[in-house]
Amino acid sequence: MPELPEVEIVCRNLNEILKPPFQIASWQFFRKDLRFKIPQKELLQLLNKDILAIQRRAKYILFETADAVIVSHLGMTGSWRVESKDWNKRKHDHVAFEFKTDLFLIYEDARRFGFIEFFKKSEVHQRFADLGPEPLAKETDFDQLTKNFKKLSSPIKIALMNQKFLVGVGNIYASEVLFRSGVSPLKKCSNVTAEQYKLIWKWTKKILESAIEKGGSTIENYRNSFGESGGYQASFFVYGRKGQLCIKCNTPVRSLVQGGRTTFWCKTCQK
Repeated sequence: MPELPEVEIVCRNLNEILKPPFQIASWQFFRKDLRFKIPQKELLQLLNKDILAIQRRAKYILFETADAVIVSHLGMTGSWRVESKDWNKRKHDHVAFEFKTDLFLIYEDARRFGFIEFFKKSEVHQRFADLGPEPLAKETDFDQLTKNFKKLSSPIKIALMNQKFLVGVGNIYASEVLFRSGVSPLKKCSNVTAEQYKLIWKWTKKILESAIEKGGSTIENYRNSFGESGGYQASFFVYGRKGQLCIKCNTPVRSLVQGGRTTFWCKTCQK
């Protein structure tokens, strides 16, 4: 599933290619639903309206007009790409909108776990009311975040992936952050020390920023809006390396299932 770096890259790609503001000329819908029903009626209300900005919140992409917001989540295999007017439809293309610049923006999603939602601008904040702070935002108070995490009894790996506490970090980057911090994914949040939390927040920011610089991580399906794979997977220390020797200590990397997701870690390096 695309995490914060991958979604941030898609937003940057779309801003680079489309250069808001731009006006919606037409919509094409090739099916009625993705994970949820596609709000066709509401989207059609945006014909001839300007998209003023494309932004990211957590793992969501926001297309903003003066009075409405289209919210997109990529799910497991979703992607947005830009095509010229003579584009050819692919098997898993589900939605396309045309701009008055003769460009098309197409949503493609093989597994259809992604979704597209419509909100009035005055109501979109409700969609994100339960989300935690942004790890790369200057205003994020990491001292308060530490206090919040210290109150939890769940394993630190599970908490890091919970978007209610901190957004954008999924299975890949949680495994990498905890390895670089030297913290066991099994350790309860309440038992993680203040110094360990400082390391966790430090490496969360460094790893997410590095992943963005390297184009994100492509494990199977992820491509940016230019159709390019990410490169950060070449920098993984533990993710996907079960049985291979730890880069630091030469003991085999282990794996275990936490919250239905596979965690990769080194028992020697992580305490």
